[in-house]
Amino acid sequence: MKPTQYLPPLSYSLTGAAAATSLSESTIDAAIRAGVLPVRSFGNRTLILARDLERWLNSLPTGRPTAPVQLEGRRTGRPRKVISCASSGGQS
Repeated sequence: MKPTQYLPPLSYSLTGAAAATSLSESTIDAAIRAGVLPVRSFGNRTLILARDLERWLNSLPTGRPTAPVQLEGRRTGRPRKVISCASSGGQS
């Protein structure tokens, strides 16, 4: 019996590319529409070549986005409700 050999995919559908990259289909579609992720067509199918998908991923910025700097002494949590104690003009 011959062992099963794993062959990596040569191309992806839009759904497959989203699943392979852990990105949404709308993100992949936006990259295609922006012209930064090339596609191929076969009949009415849109194919994204694995090498083009990898090249696009490698072109994305590296590192994690930095979180906004917390200001010292800044309160966190829910803001307090302000209650006005103004009198109503002499009524008892």
